Amino acid sequence: MGRLVGMDEAGYGPNLGPLVMVASVWNTPGRPGEFDAWTEFADLLGSPPVASDRLSVGDSKAIYTAGGSLERLETSVLAFLQLCGLHPGGFRELCNLLSPAQEMSLGPAPWFSGPEVAIPITAESSKINGFAQRWAERCDECGLGRPKVAARILTAATYNTALEVDQNKALLLSRNSLGLLAALVEPDAGHSTLVICDKHGGRNRYDGLLSEAFGDQLVLCREEGADRSSYRLGSMDVWFQVKGERHFPVALASMVAKYTREVAMEAFNAYWAHECPGVKPTRGYPVDARRFRDDVGERLEELGIAESVFWRKK
Repeated sequence: MGRLVGMDEAGYGPNLGPLVMVASVWNTPGRPGEFDAWTEFADLLGSPPVASDRLSVGDSKAIYTAGGSLERLETSVLAFLQLCGLHPGGFRELCNLLSPAQEMSLGPAPWFSGPEVAIPITAESSKINGFAQRWAERCDECGLGRPKVAARILTAATYNTALEVDQNKALLLSRNSLGLLAALVEPDAGHSTLVICDKHGGRNRYDGLLSEAFGDQLVLCREEGADRSSYRLGSMDVWFQVKGERHFPVALASMVAKYTREVAMEAFNAYWAHECPGVKPTRGYPVDARRFRDDVGERLEELGIAESVFWRKK
């Protein structure tokens, strides 16, 4: 038996909204590098574009773009979460279920403590349930058991606090991503594990960060370069790869991260639509984020919301 792990993030660039890092974990019947999920699940899902009788699984940016329909992304993500045994009914429940410790704090942001954003938002529950059932049956046929999924979610407040320690966002991303991995995977578990991470920006070297995350575990460097950096820790191989979303577990991690962030922004925009009627919603990316901050700035001061709760510094 083996174990295949994929990791990715959403929200690295924006000034508003959370940074979300996700890992999806699969048991495999043999060596994890030989498991071809695209073939095993070919009748159920595929890379976009796919027909409506199959789930879209791939780079989240190819499935959902701002201003478009959330339905395809939401259907695939919620079917996957059901496969993992998770049935969130709202945003806060989603965050708690994705936390490895089954608890997390969304901090002092009032947009996360107000009326709950109900899930699903646009997808049909019956369709989600049908896909989840088919997927579970296929996993049983393949002897895969059920996968796991977990996330680390940094709101603006927790992001800014972490940034005071790490000093730059690239280091913050790597430390938090690998901290999530260390909470999920034991390198000396005795069976072969392959971890595939989408590369963290332009970083090529990760050995020191891996050693730090795994309690000074011995890290053997296999290769370090612009396309891929790979390492060995105990019985675990870790790859940091450009365009990692072409690997099935990374694609799922990318999608869960993107969906979680999009639902967070639904809550954010709903709050500000109530406090500033007529304000145009935002997805939080730099140019539009500055426009949005100007639009709500006066009300932000009146409400006494700290800048560090509202705005990510980098």
